[in-house]
Amino acid sequence: MVAGDYYGSAFGAIFSAYMERPRLNRVLARVIWGSDVRPYYESMRAIAEAPRESTIVDCPCGAGPAFRSLDPGRPGRYVAADLSPSMLRRASSRAFKRDLGKIEVVRASATDLPLEAGEANLYMSLWGLHCFDDPRTALAEAARVLEPDGRLVGCCFVLGGNGLRSRLLLHPGRGDLGPIGSENDILGWLRESGFELSSRHRSGAMLYFDARLGGDPASAVP
Repeated sequence: MVAGDYYGSAFGAIFSAYMERPRLNRVLARVIWGSDVRPYYESMRAIAEAPRESTIVDCPCGAGPAFRSLDPGRPGRYVAADLSPSMLRRASSRAFKRDLGKIEVVRASATDLPLEAGEANLYMSLWGLHCFDDPRTALAEAARVLEPDGRLVGCCFVLGGNGLRSRLLLHPGRGDLGPIGSENDILGWLRESGFELSSRHRSGAMLYFDARLGGDPASAVP
């Protein structure tokens, strides 16, 4: 991720606040990006759909908006990883307020996670790939920590298309943005890492995807 704690600014507090409020975020995304963020909140259902004893990775976890889908009494392991100290503090606070004491909030890079190979059942990559210095390696690391047929659910900004908003607002290497990839880049990196798409959806500059590691090629989404 981009060096420094970009989210330690006032922007980080504002960002965390509206990400936790689906209705507000929906309006802002439509006005600013011309995009629909409902699939983002719907994707969090994957947490409840995972087997009860699952190990779940949430990277980058941000301030913990996905915690809303985690049952406080759920067994298993939930690893919330991020590089931003301020976001990790917010995530820890949110976990405490939701009585989610078992969440492991850790400072770690998406390219070097503190998990053994094949340890995770579900990997949530929500609004992270466009921030990473090396999104391709981050997806390879997701594949490393997932078990065979493990599930990857994600969303990110992508380059490409003719939207004026995207051209004006998406500048690789500025602010919290890394190099950013096109939709074809993301799909190619997923394939390289051994993922087979179950579904994908594009809304303006936003790409949503659901994939399985080493899934059945016959069922892949082209």
